[in-house]
Amino acid sequence: MTEQLYYTDPHLSRFEARVLQQRQEGSRWAVVLDRTAFYPEGGGQPADRGALNGLSVLDVQKKGEEIRHYLAEPLPEGKTVKGTVVEGTIDRARRFEFMQQHTGQHIVSASLIEAAGYPTISAYLGERYTAVEIDTDDIQEREIEAAEALANQRVTRNLPVRIHWIHPREAERYHLRKPPPDVERLRIVEIEGVDAAACAGIHVATTGEVGLIKYDGLEKIRGRLRLHWLIGERAYRDSRDKDRLIAALNRELTCGTEDILASVQDLRNRLREREQRISQLESSLAEQRVQELLERAETCNDVRVILESFSSDESSSVQVVYQNLLDHPKTVACILHRRNGDVQWRIGCSEDLDLPWKQILPGLFPLIDGKGGGKGRSWQGVGGNPEGMERFLDALQQALRDTLSGGTNG
Repeated sequence: MTEQLYYTDPHLSRFEARVLQQRQEGSRWAVVLDRTAFYPEGGGQPADRGALNGLSVLDVQKKGEEIRHYLAEPLPEGKTVKGTVVEGTIDRARRFEFMQQHTGQHIVSASLIEAAGYPTISAYLGERYTAVEIDTDDIQEREIEAAEALANQRVTRNLPVRIHWIHPREAERYHLRKPPPDVERLRIVEIEGVDAAACAGIHVATTGEVGLIKYDGLEKIRGRLRLHWLIGERAYRDSRDKDRLIAALNRELTCGTEDILASVQDLRNRLREREQRISQLESSLAEQRVQELLERAETCNDVRVILESFSSDESSSVQVVYQNLLDHPKTVACILHRRNGDVQWRIGCSEDLDLPWKQILPGLFPLIDGKGGGKGRSWQGVGGNPEGMERFLDALQQALRDTLSGGTNG
């Protein structure tokens, strides 16, 4: 059984150990030591990172009595590695960050119970935030604020965080926050006067080491709520980022912090009014364009045929113009326009016409390297060769002349 140095000294970041075994598992190599300061993944806490003899430790897992350190390549001693002394180094910053997260999660869970009456169902210690899941689909903002305030009061009291190894029969005297697992020996993490829970994770020595605790939003999952929390340096970093953002907004809006919301609302209202005005102007221009196209349309057998290519600047009005054209009786319309290096096309006819688009269009697609489809009287698609737009329109015009000269169905 590997000696678990991370329990005896959570701040240990460098150690020596003897190799008990090295073997390949898939694309990685697993190394088992007689002692280790690497914390293996467990209890919601991610595994430590670091190195063995300079080789990066990618993961650490506890399998039965073994603690396996996974490397991308074997220790250079190869198959004769057993008994070799290696040096292990822990990523201290990452280790301490997750010690903060885990202890902070205990404080948050205890505070949610006392301030709002919500016990923790499960917890997640992620790379960006720590999450606490509670069995409700709704929570009041004041309840979250009360839990957050209580959690930070407990941090500033700098309470001791104590570890107890006990027999399960002794668990009752600790008033555990949740039922302990069924094991022969329990490891209890106790925050004096705040919380006690059976936990295999590693923690800071006092609550003051946790630092700031900030609520960071929620998500709904399986009919429950998962509350996100920023703890320690993550919370301080978030505050610094938001301070910089607020300072930038102050400069851009030329106002004080207390006036940012009003300034943004004013900008949004002015933007909405401008968008409405632009929309009205675009509608007016589209109507003018429709009348212009109708007036100069070619007529074949009393049917107006409008074949037009639009520039990329006119792309916003294409759909409106096209639809308005088809609202006029005895009208066929084809509108092409360039967009992102392609050619977009729309082809259709008014409801009083019935043209065999399935027979007309496929033979024309190669001219623009096109594809598309539709049903009834309206078709649309895209082509990869904008240079073929004029040839496409000429060929379509001839096909429509041939079709319309043979008669139409109204």
